[in-house]
Amino acid sequence: MNATDSSINIALRHIKTALIFLPIFFFVMLFDANSFSVYFFMNTKIISLTHIFTLGFLMMVIMGASYMLLPVALGIKIAYEKLFFPVYYSYVISFLLFVIGMHYFIPVLIALGGLFLFISLLVYNINIIVSLKKIKKWDYSALGIAFAYFYLFIGLSIGLYLALSFYFNIGFNLFDILKDHIYVMFAGFVVMLFIAISYRLLPMFYMTKTPANYFWKTDLIIINSGIIIILISSFFTGGAGYIYLNGIGEVLLGLGILLYCFIFLNLMLKRLKKKLDITTFYLYSGIIFLVLATVIGLSLIIIPEGVVNLHYGIYYSFGFTALFCFAGMIIIGFLHKIFPFLISLRAFEKAKKGAYNKLFSNMKTKYFEYLIFGLFLIGGFLGIFSLFLIYIILIKVAAIILLISSMMLLIHIFSMEF
Repeated sequence: MNATDSSINIALRHIKTALIFLPIFFFVMLFDANSFSVYFFMNTKIISLTHIFTLGFLMMVIMGASYMLLPVALGIKIAYEKLFFPVYYSYVISFLLFVIGMHYFIPVLIALGGLFLFISLLVYNINIIVSLKKIKKWDYSALGIAFAYFYLFIGLSIGLYLALSFYFNIGFNLFDILKDHIYVMFAGFVVMLFIAISYRLLPMFYMTKTPANYFWKTDLIIINSGIIIILISSFFTGGAGYIYLNGIGEVLLGLGILLYCFIFLNLMLKRLKKKLDITTFYLYSGIIFLVLATVIGLSLIIIPEGVVNLHYGIYYSFGFTALFCFAGMIIIGFLHKIFPFLISLRAFEKAKKGAYNKLFSNMKTKYFEYLIFGLFLIGGFLGIFSLFLIYIILIKVAAIILLISSMMLLIHIFSMEF
């Protein structure tokens, strides 16, 4: 097996595994819907559910795609590609230990799963960072990716501390630590990585000029300043310094994300290829949901904490909007381009359209993709609304719609291989 075949199969294995965990996420959401009637902090069933999505789907796709997209975007080769095998298997096993331990609250499984998750992701993280050293020309895309993987390391370290605290009872001020973990992993890693990759890939996909460098530079500075100030504020826990610095950091982070949304929309409006495809619809919807999530997040700064805690559905609604409705929709949209591309590389004698013909005609495939997108959109909006109200019946309906659409997506994507 040559290096190219290896990287293709690595990416495909991760993506196919992630697509299996996506319907599992909605299945658990359906049967654990009553757990949303309990406050979110240290609600272990909700923590387990969240990590099924973030680690089982989101991180799995990012890891797999990075073996192909980073070399394409940055012109580098992954330093130690064969590390995929121990990392992949240890990651899957430790992930299952962690979510099962968290769901049934078995502290020893939480600690063991968290420890081995940290080790496997740390090896992956170091592998990527070592690969970045081969970059010949650093630009905003490369810097953004470097920052993202730096934040991944910090987020992993915080996550390990939280996991071990369940077993060793070493935790203190866990609420603020949990907030830092969420900020660093979502805004620092996921959002920063998406911004950095899109700087290269969106112009490539849609034949458009990148916006002026000062836009990207300003956005990079604002977002990173916000995340760093939030992290610094953690050292002033309980005092006025924490409230002041944390508020500034959250505002800067929110403004940076909104600026990126403006850059994205400006970039897409100026594309030469005006025809809309299924990926474009997912990207547009994802960005709209990101704006909504940012507005909700900024409102949480203004609304008194006591009021928010009495109506904690806003936390669930905020998390669902940011995770599935933004990150999930963006990832699914890109899969419609990435997966056929990988399949065509692995079996270059098949045309991209030919990969669909076993199950659907080309026109039926198009309609099927938009049907899945429509179901995801309906389920997403219903999920946001029902989680805000903590209306259990509607949460279950949203979960059923999203479970059906994710199963259809799995069948559709898997059918491309045959």
